[in-house]
Amino acid sequence: MSDMQLHQAYFDILKDVNPAFFDKKSINNLNYSGFSGLFVSSTPDIWEAGKRIMVIGRETRGWKIIDNDHPYISLDDYISRAMQVQKNFLAEYIETKRDRKSSFFNFLRDVASIVGTGNVAWANLFCCDWKKSIPTKKNTAYYDDILKISESLLKKQIEILSPDIIIFANGVSSAKIRRKYFPLDGEKKVCRDIEKYDDFNMPGIELISFTLNEKIKCYRINHPSNWTKPAREARKFLMRLIKNDIL
Repeated sequence: MSDMQLHQAYFDILKDVNPAFFDKKSINNLNYSGFSGLFVSSTPDIWEAGKRIMVIGRETRGWKIIDNDHPYISLDDYISRAMQVQKNFLAEYIETKRDRKSSFFNFLRDVASIVGTGNVAWANLFCCDWKKSIPTKKNTAYYDDILKISESLLKKQIEILSPDIIIFANGVSSAKIRRKYFPLDGEKKVCRDIEKYDDFNMPGIELISFTLNEKIKCYRINHPSNWTKPAREARKFLMRLIKNDIL
């Protein structure tokens, strides 16, 4: 796997998207101006030995790819910049000390403490945000388009990065999106062996596990910004489960 593979896959998915979605200074971008820059995963500079974990959040809260110093030139250039921005951001934040503000990155640091920083990948259910929040049918006419693009990008990231474990750290509120991408039932069912941890006093709303595509162990927890006691306990319990998975 490589950034080159990801880049080509992203280009194939995005080549027919209106360039105004990427070029915020386009005269035709008015309806797209509320979207953040594109969020796409990249590979770490060095893969470490051992199992790989992908943590999937929901959406960014503001994400810049182009600015006055780096205007939009082409889709190819834009994808390269988007991947580098994500790579740099993750490398910087995962290596810094825990803090009270970035709860999501504190969670990534906890995961990295088990498998190593070079074995942690970061992805999102949505490839962009809308005015620093989640895109919805109510706030953007392009919701269905964004959903389709996001699903294609995420599935390709999983395919190419090939994680051993996936943690869906996006909570119950976006469960319907996760289930749309990865159905639990019907002809397109890809999630099986759903397991709850009631015997360990872990309610299903806080933690479940399942197998994706018959091979990837997955966990679903609430977003790490949830600081209720049950959510905190579920994250601690999950860390113990992950340690057992990789031993």
